[in-house]
Amino acid sequence: MVKHGVTEFLQTFQDVGTTFFDIERDYLIVLDGEGNIKRVNPAFEKGLKRDESSVLKQGIIRLVLMDDWAKFMHSFDPIQHETIFRMLRAEQGVVSVRLIAYRFRRVGEEQHGYLILRPLTQ
Repeated sequence: MVKHGVTEFLQTFQDVGTTFFDIERDYLIVLDGEGNIKRVNPAFEKGLKRDESSVLKQGIIRLVLMDDWAKFMHSFDPIQHETIFRMLRAEQGVVSVRLIAYRFRRVGEEQHGYLILRPLTQ
């Protein structure tokens, strides 16, 4: 089995509470079954200039530029997975992103969504 060193690297820093969620540069988003945000990583907060507390329980679609709603929805289609859409920054401006991966899983009685968005501009 090929190891990339990520696990060992994170284990080395476990005493400072570093996790993959914290150091990942892509935007990591956890959604509830209704598509509302449950958690975001620091890269999301920095890139969109939004504190996690300001987006909790908001629908993810509210952070997508209205003109790009169709692109956002199409990005879940395996054929159109390279679709780029824009997300709104808190202040002004947008960040172009691409959906890299997503999963929807049942956790106990709840359905959760997990999105990885790659920012293309900063």
